[in-house]
Amino acid sequence: MILVTGGTGRFGEQVVRTLRKLGLDVRVLVRKGSHYYWLNDTGCAFFFGDLLDPVSLRRACRDVEYLVVCSGVRNETRAQNHTTVTLEGHGALFQAARERGVRKVVMLSCAGADRDFPVPSFQARRGAEDQLVGSGLDYTILRATVHEHWFLDLAWRLHDRATVWLPPGDNQLQPIASRDLALMAAASLDLSDVANQTIEVGGPDRGSARHFFELACGLVGSDPGDATVLPAPAVAVGRRLGRPMRRYAHRLAERQIWFGEDFTVDADALAQRFGIRLTSLPDAMAQTNELYKVLRDPEAREKRMVHPQFYATVYEPGEADWSDMPEGPAPARD
Repeated sequence: MILVTGGTGRFGEQVVRTLRKLGLDVRVLVRKGSHYYWLNDTGCAFFFGDLLDPVSLRRACRDVEYLVVCSGVRNETRAQNHTTVTLEGHGALFQAARERGVRKVVMLSCAGADRDFPVPSFQARRGAEDQLVGSGLDYTILRATVHEHWFLDLAWRLHDRATVWLPPGDNQLQPIASRDLALMAAASLDLSDVANQTIEVGGPDRGSARHFFELACGLVGSDPGDATVLPAPAVAVGRRLGRPMRRYAHRLAERQIWFGEDFTVDADALAQRFGIRLTSLPDAMAQTNELYKVLRDPEAREKRMVHPQFYATVYEPGEADWSDMPEGPAPARD
């Protein structure tokens, strides 16, 4: 059994679908309120739990051989932030995995986690990495750059709101397609060449973050010239914002890293090492943008998220015989 955390997120969904296409048994840790209905169609199991609830993590790890960690924090809140979730929550997860005898952990981290950037998301990821390495569990850590979703999010925000704030910068970046990252995570489960290693991964295309943002705008139909480029002093002031603007300051600080720092890899060596053919970012953007169009249409989104067969399992009281009812879950045992 493979447990996936963050399986309802954008990258985690790719991991779940990839593992199920390979015919592997998958269990997804799901938080209440997540859009988990589509998991029914993949044939995987799901368990309601939370990284902030250590008891639920021990139960979720029961009979699990492999753990794939895709969980993270996109938008911080007072309760769900990089300290409570990324650092402390993953620490509790690795402890539960060790207690349950998990054989190996594959963790998605971020490129630059080892560069001591004064940014909470990078610092918390490095702390989580250190906890995994120190846990005694076998592991593979994939430090990834941003993928196509990140640029499409910015382009759609510009499309919808007619403005988006960008930091200055002309860096060299190699974004990775989320599908390729999922394939690397799946391969890392039993690939001896990546055992107990931390690997920086990226895609085959190299350019500035501004360049990839402009590509995304071309697909979405927004004008990249409408984006507001903040001068460096304004970015510095924004990064020092305190409560209640702290989460926006953290987001701006992280965006400045991706626009201002170089993150490059040997893409050919990565493709050979993992045995996959890397997807060009323009192709990945085009494919993912078609999905975005579906998700932005309420009716089309409902059809994708909830298969019609899901509704067929709902029975009205008194209208079904006991023999027709599906079997319930096994009694809870901890």
